[in-house]
Amino acid sequence: MKKKHSPTHEALGTQANYRLLEALSESESRYQQLISQLNEIVFTIDADGLFTFINPAWQLHTGFTPDETLGQLIYHFIHPEDLPLCNQCLQNESSSLFEARFFDKQGHILWFEACLKPIFQQNQLKEVFGTFIDVTRRVKATEDLRASKERFMLAATATNDGIWDWNLQTDEVYFSPRWKEMLGYSDAELENSYSTWYNLIHPDDVKETISSLMVCLEGDNSLYESVHRLRNKSGSWSWILDRGIVLRDANGQGLRMAGSHADITPLKRIEEKLLQRERELNSIFSTSPDGIVTLTPEGRVSSVNPTFLEMTGFSRDELMLIAEHDFTEKMRSISTDDMPYEIDREQAFTLCQIVPVKNADTAKGEIYCQENSNNVRVLKLTPCQLNNETISKVIYFRDVTIETEIDRMKSEFLSTAAHELRTPMSSVFGFTELLLIREFDKETTQEILQNIHLQSASLVRMINDLLDLARIEARTGKEFHFSEQTLETIVKQTCNEFMMQGDSRIIKSIYPKAKKHLVHIDVDQFKRALTNIISNAFKYSPEGGEISIDIQQRQQTDDYDEVGVLVKDQGIGMTEEQVSHIFERFWRGSNTQHITGTGLGMSLVKEIMSFHHGQIEINSQLDEGTEVRLWLKDHSHRGE
Repeated sequence: MKKKHSPTHEALGTQANYRLLEALSESESRYQQLISQLNEIVFTIDADGLFTFINPAWQLHTGFTPDETLGQLIYHFIHPEDLPLCNQCLQNESSSLFEARFFDKQGHILWFEACLKPIFQQNQLKEVFGTFIDVTRRVKATEDLRASKERFMLAATATNDGIWDWNLQTDEVYFSPRWKEMLGYSDAELENSYSTWYNLIHPDDVKETISSLMVCLEGDNSLYESVHRLRNKSGSWSWILDRGIVLRDANGQGLRMAGSHADITPLKRIEEKLLQRERELNSIFSTSPDGIVTLTPEGRVSSVNPTFLEMTGFSRDELMLIAEHDFTEKMRSISTDDMPYEIDREQAFTLCQIVPVKNADTAKGEIYCQENSNNVRVLKLTPCQLNNETISKVIYFRDVTIETEIDRMKSEFLSTAAHELRTPMSSVFGFTELLLIREFDKETTQEILQNIHLQSASLVRMINDLLDLARIEARTGKEFHFSEQTLETIVKQTCNEFMMQGDSRIIKSIYPKAKKHLVHIDVDQFKRALTNIISNAFKYSPEGGEISIDIQQRQQTDDYDEVGVLVKDQGIGMTEEQVSHIFERFWRGSNTQHITGTGLGMSLVKEIMSFHHGQIEINSQLDEGTEVRLWLKDHSHRGE
């Protein structure tokens, strides 16, 4: 049997070293593989700051390849402002952790969190092992958040708003000092809690304010806004504009709510004043005696007041938002040919005459009678151009029908009065001239003088009537002396004074003699009015016929009755058209020209009754007769 030989110690050592080298190589390979797969940048630099190793993550973040980086100074990649910090950390003998700005290959700034580990050999720095972690996003987010906070605080300070924050998870609430200062409190005087805010809300605003808050929290809308009142430290109330936003998690659950509150009390006061001013203007607009129409810059009707609608008979619905051209056509459709609707831009105002599309009530005055009032109206148009965003033109319509009629009546009165005065004056002048240039016998002279006297008397009556009318219209009251009298007595006295001794005319009294009605009148003036009525009854009954007088009573309101005197004749009567003119001065019907008269009697009656606050009613049929009633307030049952 052969003897086996054992390996020598040298051979065993060589094998062990070989295995160790293989293990180290394998470990180095795994290390390099691991280093290359890291997202973190791993590097080494020598004592001079030159890169001796860099893993692929460097190229991934900066764009520089390892070949472009190895042998380069680390300082070439660091922002100049961060070099002092980097140098300080490199000189430390222990590990350092810092953040610094680096440049990528395009020159963009990257934020790296650097961790440095110096390696010394025999107290000499051999190399530095380190890692870079890219924290650009985190730094940017932090800067953005800080900038956002700074902008928010700056904006809040500039707008003088208070800030609040509510953690919905923990129910923690924060009110900024300015929030509390707005209400007159110091920071320490109000607790930061939800109940603090809730208890400060005005009782009338609690329901609506909390409802708005809950709708925001429980709904999809993350924006909250509410206007409500909060109680000040002084006990008064401040109007607050409260705004906020809800931050939610992925499931839509509210996590946090933050916002601001602004004191808008001065704005509310201004708003209230503007609303009050608007109400006043609307009141003026609605109650104005003038018609008002406004148009938008686009040339459409934007508003019409009630007076204009009453003037024209149009309805609001048929005018609103129609074009100005259509409005003009509507106005022309109710205008007369004599004075059509037209706005002359070169004149301050123009006149138009219209017939309202509805039977508007044009009767005015205290006295009324059964007459057909002329429904034609004369309007004065005054356009006004405005430089306004909502209203470009205003057209004022003033009803000048009465003024126009008065002007017409004045001209007609002067013409008629001159004519009526001229006729008797011509007679007086002519007969007087005859007496001056010729001699007549006694009988002829007497006849001429009688004619002069008759015409002079007519002149005197006419002038007296005119003066009486002027005095009564002036409402001086100097010609009236009121007292309480029984109407039956006044009527009887008037009839007795009217009927001269030997007069064949008869007035039939049909009122009961026992009944007494108390009236407050001027005896002489009322007698004068009644005398004129009775005189007309006889004058316009040339072929005779019964003249009757009666006293009637009617209930006007629950407070008082009226008593009236009825004078009825069977004379020539009047048409409805003639009745409508009966109170005009000097007016006389075409069928009365042969009957002596001045045309002033009924005008005087009207003014006397107006001064007594009485009323006149006239019913007449042509060729059948006339009924005239004078109504007064009955004082017989006063105090019952």
